[in-house]
Amino acid sequence: MLKKTPLKKKTAGRRPASKQAACCTRSSIIAAARTLFAERGLEGTSVREVAEAANVNNAMIYYHFTDKVEMYRAVLADSFAEFDHIWEHAIFKSQASAREKIQQYVEELIGFQHNNEEIRRILSMEFACCGKNLKWLADNFFHRSHERLAAIIKEGIKKGELKKVDPSVAISALVGMVIHSFITRPIAEHVIGKKLDLSPAHFGAFVTGVFFDGLGQNKK
Repeated sequence: MLKKTPLKKKTAGRRPASKQAACCTRSSIIAAARTLFAERGLEGTSVREVAEAANVNNAMIYYHFTDKVEMYRAVLADSFAEFDHIWEHAIFKSQASAREKIQQYVEELIGFQHNNEEIRRILSMEFACCGKNLKWLADNFFHRSHERLAAIIKEGIKKGELKKVDPSVAISALVGMVIHSFITRPIAEHVIGKKLDLSPAHFGAFVTGVFFDGLGQNKK
């Protein structure tokens, strides 16, 4: 009679490796989804296409996400959660001037734009339709930054660094200067025939200067 080969027991030591593998797989899926969503949008991208781009099967997608919308929001959350870390910078907890705090924020926002072209393209599509996902993003991420920026602007008004303005309008103008400059950069560079210097230091100082001082010459 043939002897039965005893089954090998799984050791508990393999679990951390599985968690690490699962984490890597999720990251791969998010990276692939981000690229496809930037090219085709949410509606134009299928779960199957994401699975193929991430080199996984559909079942693995649904292991990590309940549906395509959850995966889409994970792509957005993954990037904006990282951006939210800028508020941990020591300057925002210090007695620094509103101008210094605003410039730090602007430079971080510019750096984010340089490193997240795909997210900017996704947001451009979201801004065009202003759907549920944009409102979800506003509730979960934009709202916190808006409140913090508004507090800095109010502080600047109180200390005489800024004129009395509506903080919400001021924030839209400030953020718009940065984001719109990146959106229109390809056209602007084609028209002028050279690269624009949108580096955090150079462009950040420009945006902060326009925000606080304007472009007009002060004639005394």
